[in-house]
Amino acid sequence: MKKGDVERFCGNCDSHNSYEYPVRIFCSTRYAQGKEAIVDTLWRCSDWNLVSQECYCVKEAQMEKKLRVRNGKVIT
Repeated sequence: MKKGDVERFCGNCDSHNSYEYPVRIFCSTRYAQGKEAIVDTLWRCSDWNLVSQECYCVKEAQMEKKLRVRNGKVIT
C-alpha cells in the first residue's frame, strides 16, 4: 500500500499506539517533540507517516464514531 492510496489519520500512522481504543491514540512522535501525545485516532498532524503493518484502529474508530452519532452521544 502506498501513501497516496489511504486516508491519513493518526490511527494509520507509524507513530501511533493504542491508548483509549479505538477513539484515542498515543503518538510517540508528538511525545518526543514535547507536544500533547494523546490525540484522536481520526485526527492527523503534519508528521504523518504510513504504518508498515495492518492495523484496524481507523476502521474501528470510524465505526465507533457512527455508533456514537446513531445513539445521540456527544463525540469527544
